[in-house]
Amino acid sequence: MPSTQRKADPGSLATPGTTLLTLEREGNPRLEASIDESRLGLVRVGETVTVEIDGLNRSVSGRVAEVVPSVDAATRSFTVKIGLPALPGLRSGMFGRAGFAAGKRGALLVPQSAVLERGQIRSVYVVEGDTARLRLVTLGERRNDQREVLSGLTPGERIIVMPTPPLADGAHVAIQEAAK
Repeated sequence: MPSTQRKADPGSLATPGTTLLTLEREGNPRLEASIDESRLGLVRVGETVTVEIDGLNRSVSGRVAEVVPSVDAATRSFTVKIGLPALPGLRSGMFGRAGFAAGKRGALLVPQSAVLERGQIRSVYVVEGDTARLRLVTLGERRNDQREVLSGLTPGERIIVMPTPPLADGAHVAIQEAAK
């Protein structure tokens, strides 16, 4: 059912930018989502996205119909218009969330048991030859019992998984292979 709403009375002074009348066409509902400008490269016209509509307590598939070409200077975000299927109970103004695929990225993970934390300083012991070296690291996300390492290690380096208290930087270590 189409709806209209008059926002101004006849004879009222209209100023630029003032909404006078709202018209709504039946069918072709859409969701307008604000996306951070850093994610602009992840959104494509025609892409299928999952939309959660809180008022209906359900998820539906929508399709990106338009990516507005300008970025809002104040919020540093852009608008994506997503076409939705006609749903019983869907009303203009309802709240919805769109889920966009963020892509995949590689991550260097270490066991949480290898990470030493002293206040805000995080480190791991790396094995260089037959010597233990304390290495400062910057950590990212926690994934179950592992931590993402953002900086301080390179892939392939050997680390000491459960360092014991007498271990110190420069200590001699012997590598023991774990039993299979």
